[in-house]
Amino acid sequence: MVKKKEHSKLFNFLKANLDNYGSVAGRRMEGTLFFFNFLAIVIFVIETHDISEAVHRFLFTAEIILVSIFIVEYAARMWVAERKGKHFFNIYSIIDLIAILPIAVNFINLTFLRIFRILRIFRILRVLRFQRIFKSKDTMFGALSDTQLVLIRIILTVFTIVFVSASFIWAVENKVNPGQFKTLWHALYFAIVTLSTVGYGDVTPVSSWGRGITVMMILSGIALIPWQLGKLVKIMFDASKKTSIKCRKCGMIEHDLDALFCKICGTKVKQQVKAKGSTS
Repeated sequence: MVKKKEHSKLFNFLKANLDNYGSVAGRRMEGTLFFFNFLAIVIFVIETHDISEAVHRFLFTAEIILVSIFIVEYAARMWVAERKGKHFFNIYSIIDLIAILPIAVNFINLTFLRIFRILRIFRILRVLRFQRIFKSKDTMFGALSDTQLVLIRIILTVFTIVFVSASFIWAVENKVNPGQFKTLWHALYFAIVTLSTVGYGDVTPVSSWGRGITVMMILSGIALIPWQLGKLVKIMFDASKKTSIKCRKCGMIEHDLDALFCKICGTKVKQQVKAKGSTS
C-alpha cells in the first residue's frame, strides 16, 4: 500500500509539472532539460573537430549520460500521457524518439551495419527539441505576446534550417570534400551564405547527397520563413486594432479599440482615450 501511494505521488507530480511553465517545479524541470539538450548539441559540434582520443572518450561518456536522461524523460512523458497512442505520434514525441535512437548504436554492437552508422547523424535533430519551449505563449522565460512568440519562432526556424542542413552537409561532404567542409563551422558558413541568397561560390558541395541537401535547405527556407513572416505581419496588424485595458472581473487584457464591454465576461470596460495633440 505504501509503494502504491508513492507511485501515485510521482505520477501526479510528473503529470502536473511536465510541460507546465506555470509552476516552479515545471520551470526547473524544463530548464534543466533545455540545458542538457544544449550540452548534447555542443558535444556534437565539438566532435566535428579533430580531437584527441581522450577527449573523444570523455564526450562519448557524457553523451551516453545525457541521452539516458532523455530516455527517462521520454518514458515519463509516455507514462503520464492520457492518450498514449496520440502522444506517441505527436510531433514533439517523434522528435524526442529520433533524438534518443542513436544511443542504440552505443548500447548494442550494431555499428558494422551502415544504417546504424547513418543513424548517429540524426543526433543533430535534437535542436528541434527547442521548438517545444515555444509551442505556446507560456514559456520558461515567462509569458510572451503573440508578436514575441512568432518572432522567436521565426528566429528558431532559421536557426534550425541552417544548423540541421549544415550538419547533414558536413556529414556527407567531410569525407569526399574535407578541404571545404573540414568542420561544422565551414558547413554553417556555406548554409548561411546559401540561404541568405548571397552565394559567394567559394564553398560548394561536390557529392549528389550534398547538393540534394542544399536544395532541400533552400526549399525549406522558401516555404517556412515567408509563411511565418506572414503570420507576424497579420498579428502586428491585428494588434494595432487592440488596446491594453485589464478587465476588472476576468483579467483579460486585450480589447478592441471601440469595445465597451469585455467579450469574455461582459463586464464594462473603461476606455482610455488619449487626445491627439493634447499638451499637459
